[in-house]
Amino acid sequence: MSELSLRRSGLICFVTGIVGAALAVVLLVWPTDVDDSLLRHPFSENGFLTIQAVFAVHHLGLVVGVVALALSGAVGAGRVARAGSWVLVAGTLMLTAAELNTMRYADWTADAANEGLMGATYGISCTVMGIGAILAGAGVLRAKIWSGWRAWTPMVIGVAQFVMLTPGMFGGFVIARLVIGAWMLMFAALGWSLYAESRATAVSRPQAVAVG
Repeated sequence: MSELSLRRSGLICFVTGIVGAALAVVLLVWPTDVDDSLLRHPFSENGFLTIQAVFAVHHLGLVVGVVALALSGAVGAGRVARAGSWVLVAGTLMLTAAELNTMRYADWTADAANEGLMGATYGISCTVMGIGAILAGAGVLRAKIWSGWRAWTPMVIGVAQFVMLTPGMFGGFVIARLVIGAWMLMFAALGWSLYAESRATAVSRPQAVAVG
């Protein structure tokens, strides 16, 4: 993958992460009289269907970022790390599909929906993402191609999945939105890392000098 493509993909992931955090805030402040036990809270049924479609499209920006990570070479040459980066891609695609599947549960209570297929799709996809990010993150740290705090971004995303995001989803609506927003900011950091590291590589590469 060229440095230009990596920079563009990094910027897409960065913006997607920022937008994801902003969407979490929107859900927190959205005016509503919808029963907070319903899954579609704080939206009407049509509003819920719309926001779920927005989430699915939004997650494609995350897919761009994790595919770029897998193709960047930052995870090194190890088979486990390279496989982990593609496991992360698969999990992110699964999460995108989970957002579309959730449209079926607009009038369900959150508890009932989470006990069935909807909860399973989110749980499995996020677990796959977490495992993939940890394996890829370990590769990035070993390869030492990325420098400073940027080398930690994939690992932090993976660890946060298990120590912050998953427990936070059981903490009620407000806590869940806050941890999702923080998780999205970690993807913004991953996107910036892709952009900054690929830009640094391009700047440091010697330029050919024309002769004649």
